[in-house]
Amino acid sequence: MQTIIMGFTYAGVMALFGLIWGEKFNTWQFIFNATFFGIFMGILFPVITKIVTDRVLKKTIIELEEDELLVYEGASTFKSNFSAGGKLVLTTKRLAFKPHNLNSKKTFVEIPLNKITEVEKQNTYGFIHNIFIIQKANEKFKFFVAENERDVWVSKITEYSTKAL
Repeated sequence: MQTIIMGFTYAGVMALFGLIWGEKFNTWQFIFNATFFGIFMGILFPVITKIVTDRVLKKTIIELEEDELLVYEGASTFKSNFSAGGKLVLTTKRLAFKPHNLNSKKTFVEIPLNKITEVEKQNTYGFIHNIFIIQKANEKFKFFVAENERDVWVSKITEYSTKAL
């Protein structure tokens, strides 16, 4: 679905630029742009991004304590006063985020599971299910993850934070 939306959005923007520059609207060019760039932006770009992300995240290591186990890990973007891409891990004791080396900000975020008061789901643009917010006392932590992983993160964090109480 996102592939189609991206393709038609790109084709629409290109058609709009063409009209602004005085070109006549070409239906076949619009269909080609929607199809080709929809496939590229919706399929090839995410695959290339995944390969690069996996390579960068392998170098980003979050040390575990002796008495904790890794529950789940993945790529994430942490957003507060700044945005930083990196690795997010859920253990039996904490949720931790470590920015990868390509970021200028190197703020390590660590949230003990027994301090989490709420886990909230949020969407980008109202339809992309890729954000969750962790509430801890008077602080909120906003994480962006892959769309197909958001619900997994939320359920696992909820499960393990309830056990930690």
